[in-house]
Amino acid sequence: MSAQITLGSFFEKYAPGYIHSHKLTGQEKGILSLLSMCRSNGLGAHKQRCTHCGYDQINYNSCRNRHCPTCQQADKQKWLEKRMEELLPTGYFHIVFTIPHQLNRISLQNRKVMYDILFKAASQTILELAADPKHLGAETGLLAMLHTWGQSMIEHIHLHCIVPAGGFTSDHAHWVHCREDFFAHVKVVSSLFKGKFLDMMKKAYAQGQLQFKQSIAGMGSKKGFQALLDHMYNKKWVVNIQPPFGRADKVLEYLSRYVNRVAITDRRILRVRDGKVLFSWKNNRSKRYGKMELPIDEFIHRFLLHLLPDGFQRIRYYGLFANRYRKKNIRKARECIQAEEALRDEQRREDGQRPWEKQDPVWEEILQKILTWKKPNCPVCKQGRLVFAGLVKESPG
Repeated sequence: MSAQITLGSFFEKYAPGYIHSHKLTGQEKGILSLLSMCRSNGLGAHKQRCTHCGYDQINYNSCRNRHCPTCQQADKQKWLEKRMEELLPTGYFHIVFTIPHQLNRISLQNRKVMYDILFKAASQTILELAADPKHLGAETGLLAMLHTWGQSMIEHIHLHCIVPAGGFTSDHAHWVHCREDFFAHVKVVSSLFKGKFLDMMKKAYAQGQLQFKQSIAGMGSKKGFQALLDHMYNKKWVVNIQPPFGRADKVLEYLSRYVNRVAITDRRILRVRDGKVLFSWKNNRSKRYGKMELPIDEFIHRFLLHLLPDGFQRIRYYGLFANRYRKKNIRKARECIQAEEALRDEQRREDGQRPWEKQDPVWEEILQKILTWKKPNCPVCKQGRLVFAGLVKESPG
């Protein structure tokens, strides 16, 4: 059985030729070069030592770039370990905001501006509808993650959000629970999101923040831009709202699928032969899995479509999850939810009914799963864990 092809080994072999034959930005050249050296002699090596038996193991250094699928696996676990304790003992909705494909090219030429608009439009939509007494009348929160690709690696710009099934009253004294099908109809969510996005886009255009080059140059004129807006206002925008997760393992499953992902993972690359790359993919329309083959240059081109602007934050927190007051809000929310459960149980006792059967709190379940992730990984004693023990001056091999 042949060894798994990694994106790093692929770029090590094919990126130099692509860089030489294509006009690339400094960022694109830098990332291709960095990923091609990941876990190779080019970046040096480090030592890991077993905490139990003292066994030493030499490993090549990682590139630590957020576009590297190999490195993102380690970053994903670290991120989860920090975030899991912050989940609330309530259900969570999974909401996906997708922009129409006609805006993809504009977005790729104006990544920071358009991606910021997507974050702002989606988060404001959720927070405003939640605060409206006609819907929920409470302060909720959300965690939002940007994805710009589909399974075939072409542009598919969308935002994954998780939203708790409820929120605080204005005085933060009580927790308001949401109905099972979300606190607002999907058509209301979609309409408000569309209006906010296009309004922000108009303002960005008026302020000269958008550029229109090459194939979309015609959209940059006043007439062309207005025609685009008219078409976008008349178009149905897609927002998908999935039912709330009821258990911690479902939240974990969701987060592990979407956090710190890149356009393609190593395991999906099946073969490189005769100038073409064969990889697995899922057709989201037919829900069927298959294989796709692309010329090497096209494969690299599609990968580069999804580079993020330098310093751009692709995971953001809003409302009661905003960084400044997150710990305080989460602690208070847990207290409110637990107090409500106690009152509900007391009322059931008074009515001659049995209290609701208790389940372990969500965060305790999560902590247990985190502990099971940290299993011994020493290949010698099978009891200890390998931890960093210093850099190696001369790389192995």
